[in-house]
Amino acid sequence: MTQIFCYAIMDFERVMNLNDEEKILFRKIKDLVSKSEKTFSVVYSHFLTPAEQMFLMSEREFTGILGFEGGYEEAERRVGRVCTNEYDSDEGVPIILYSVRATDKNAVISHRDVLGALMGLGIKREMTGDIIAKENKAQFFCHQSVSEFVKMNLSKIGRYSVELSESEFSEMAEVPKKPATINVSSMRLDSIVGEGFGVSRTKAAALIKKGMVFVNWQECTDVSREIKTGDKISLHGKGKILVSGISGTSKKGRLFVDVLKYV
Repeated sequence: MTQIFCYAIMDFERVMNLNDEEKILFRKIKDLVSKSEKTFSVVYSHFLTPAEQMFLMSEREFTGILGFEGGYEEAERRVGRVCTNEYDSDEGVPIILYSVRATDKNAVISHRDVLGALMGLGIKREMTGDIIAKENKAQFFCHQSVSEFVKMNLSKIGRYSVELSESEFSEMAEVPKKPATINVSSMRLDSIVGEGFGVSRTKAAALIKKGMVFVNWQECTDVSREIKTGDKISLHGKGKILVSGISGTSKKGRLFVDVLKYV
C-alpha cells in the first residue's frame, strides 16, 4: 500500500511539472481512457501534432493503451486511439480523406491555401490532419465530426472554385520529397541546417538559438546537437528535411550526408 501511495505522489508531482498545454492534453487523454473503460469501446481523440504524440508516448500511464492513426504510413498529424481492453468494440478510425481539384486547370493550390480555406470555414486545426497540395489538386484528412460540414461548404480554395470528393485512404498521394546530398564538416545541427537549407553556418546557429529550428518536431536551441540518421529537421518558413544516411567521406574528412527535402 505504501509503495502504491508513493507512486501516486510521484505521478502527481510529474503532472504538476508539465506546462499548461501538456496538462490539458494529458487530462483529455485521461478522460478518453475513462470513457473507454466505462463503455468497453475504442475511443479516438482529435488530431495530434507530432510533438503531442511524442509527449504522450513518453507518458507511462498510456503505455499499451494508446496508439495513433493518421490515414497513411507517413502521416504526421494523427488521432489518438485509446483501447483499454482487447475486446473493446471499435467503430473505426473517425477520419475522412477528401480530394479537391480546382476547376481552373491552370490553378496552383498550396498547403497554406487549403488550410486557410478550412480555417475560414471555422474548422479548428485540431480537426484536420495532413494536407498534400500539388498544382491544381490537393488532398487532406479531416475528423469525421466535421466532414459533412466540410463537404457542404468547401467550394473555394483561395480564389479558385474547387470540386470536392471523398477518397479511399489508399488513394492518398505520396508526400513529395527530393533527394539531395550535402557536404558537412560534422553532424552538428548548425552544420546540417546550414547546408540543408542553404544558409551560412553563422546564420543557421542564430536561427537555432532563436527557436526557429525543430528536430523531430521539438524545438531545439542546441547548435551542437548531434544529428542522426532518421532525424527530421524543420526550419520555420524554409521547409523540412529528413536525414537518410551518410554516403561517404571526402579526403579532407568532410561527410557526404544524404537528405530528403520535402517539397
